[in-house]
Amino acid sequence: MMKLIDITEKYGRTTYKYPFEPYLVNENFRGKPSYIFNRCIGCAACGIACPSNAITVLLNDKQDKLIWQFDCGRCIFCGRCDEVCPTGAIHLSNEFELAIKFDKSALIQRGELEVVRCKCCDKPFTTHRLIEYSKERLSKANIPEKRIKEADEYLYICQKCKQDMSVDKLTKKEEVKIR
Repeated sequence: MMKLIDITEKYGRTTYKYPFEPYLVNENFRGKPSYIFNRCIGCAACGIACPSNAITVLLNDKQDKLIWQFDCGRCIFCGRCDEVCPTGAIHLSNEFELAIKFDKSALIQRGELEVVRCKCCDKPFTTHRLIEYSKERLSKANIPEKRIKEADEYLYICQKCKQDMSVDKLTKKEEVKIR
């Protein structure tokens, strides 16, 4: 026993007083993902990257809001959501004490974002925040003002309608070449 006390005095304590003092984790610790709603643009990159499907990004029944939902009970703390988020709306925290009593709904975080409808077909396709983020990025790029105005109108058209417009332009050019 005395030998054990001598070793402890020589090398110091190797255990923590965890329940009584906060446990300090390393700098690169992968804790619970933390969601900052004000930074979220609704791009759904986190939901696509999540291998455990802990993050879902879906339209509601009325199709007027985009629902972002994170279920911590399904999360495997891989950090992919943190890596792919362009605005830093999700980052891994140092939080690791995730025990709950009886209500699993305490593990779920939710956010709702307003949806933009396509100018051509009136289908919901993106969020207001994503369009504003795209405009901000375009304004910082070295692009002439005329091209930015064209792109601004193009942002309010869904992918399907953009494809149809491109096909129409191509077929008109081919008709002119054939004649």
